[in-house]
Amino acid sequence: MSAIVTRAARLARISAIVEAQPISSQGELRKLLALEGIEVTQATLSRDLDELQARKEPTPDGGKAYRIPSPGVMGEQESAALGTLKRWAREVMVSAKNTSNQVVLRTPPGAAQLLASSLDRAVLDGVLGCIAGDDTVLVITESPKRAEKLVTELIGFAQAQTSTNNE
Repeated sequence: MSAIVTRAARLARISAIVEAQPISSQGELRKLLALEGIEVTQATLSRDLDELQARKEPTPDGGKAYRIPSPGVMGEQESAALGTLKRWAREVMVSAKNTSNQVVLRTPPGAAQLLASSLDRAVLDGVLGCIAGDDTVLVITESPKRAEKLVTELIGFAQAQTSTNNE
């Protein structure tokens, strides 16, 4: 029987396992998680690794093992996180409205976590954090002006694919 584990707890365990020892395959990681009572499908594990931005890198013995970048690492990871935010904004954002220093984003049911997580990972200046429900994300910004600018940016991201698809 597997334990009921929250998504956040599962992601934390995956990170801890990958940091503690070289993991060369998803199958190996699934077995280690199962030993802890965490049953996960290959598809879920693959999404988890993608969300954690895990990448296989060379090991000293000539093999490859997963590595998860540290939070706040700039450069390639930051660019990838912004790309992920743009993708999720295009795919799941239904509306974006601001009031004061807050932004309310609407998504189809079940998609708010994806958009909120991508916002958190993108580490945008002036965005203090967000809270996601089932179909709504509340984003807190440092000022009303930043909230207004964020809405404009996110709507731009969401509309980018629309113009590409119609051409």
